[in-house]
Amino acid sequence: MENKILYKIDIKKTTSWPLAIFLGLFLFSGIGILGTIIYGIISESQSFDEFYFFAFIFLVVLIIVADIFLWQLKGVESIIIDNEIRLIRHGKLFEMKRSIKFNEFESIQVANDTDSPFWIKVYGLGGGKIIFNYLGRKAKIGQDISIDYAEIVADEIDRIITQYKIG
Repeated sequence: MENKILYKIDIKKTTSWPLAIFLGLFLFSGIGILGTIIYGIISESQSFDEFYFFAFIFLVVLIIVADIFLWQLKGVESIIIDNEIRLIRHGKLFEMKRSIKFNEFESIQVANDTDSPFWIKVYGLGGGKIIFNYLGRKAKIGQDISIDYAEIVADEIDRIITQYKIG
């Protein structure tokens, strides 16, 4: 059984080219360094346990950097309303999903994000102008849209949710 989609919007992440170039260079050089470490581990007759640990930590860091790099290049935020409200960030290695049931939804508001730390917003890891309040928590989406556009989207979502709750 498929749910009828009442509303769907995709918001493309605006690429920060200086950050994307920096992350791409870091990723490219990091892969070279990791390859050298792995080659050293394989080719050496004497094993050093510290290299395995360092290679593992370096691999984890490279995966996180690759995720942020892909988010900068092809990231998309989606809001889907069917039998619940779904907020999805995709176009990266690790898709982020949040589902809000209609009975958990409290309100929707629009505001410039002043709560998220600057470094989180720069890397595109958080923040947003459309704020969903539910169960005493907040979910933010719409990092790169204008306040005016965010208000249009929020009004439409509020109208749809109100109709759904009444009907």
